[in-house]
Amino acid sequence: MTSHKNSTKIVLTEANLLVPQVKSKRLASLAKQALKTDRFEKSRNLTDGNETIELAQEISVLLKNAVLTINRRIDEIKKRYPPGKQDKLFTIRYGDLEKLKQRRLKEIFELLDIEKPTKFKLIAELDYFGVRVSHTD
Repeated sequence: MTSHKNSTKIVLTEANLLVPQVKSKRLASLAKQALKTDRFEKSRNLTDGNETIELAQEISVLLKNAVLTINRRIDEIKKRYPPGKQDKLFTIRYGDLEKLKQRRLKEIFELLDIEKPTKFKLIAELDYFGVRVSHTD
């Protein structure tokens, strides 16, 4: 029989990922989505009254429509380029797609030459994912 008196117990206090989050686009995007979802849920819980809830619903609808419009416009632009070079030529002309989505909707609509819908001011300072963006130079 073995004696348990001399055995040591090992406790892991930290677990590192095999690939650092900084070097993995997929991990970074998952972490970003989780963070944005948390922010959205917290802001939802802070709202009181029917007017605020209706405004939040209106902003949500406007944001969904804006995202659909942006995606449609990006597809239209990419279709003008030769197959196989669409992403590269889009990036040269408009910048990296992921960085573009982090900009304010106001800037995205101007860059992609998209007509702004009514009540656009409600979402103009949000990014593609619905997070408020501070002013950029």
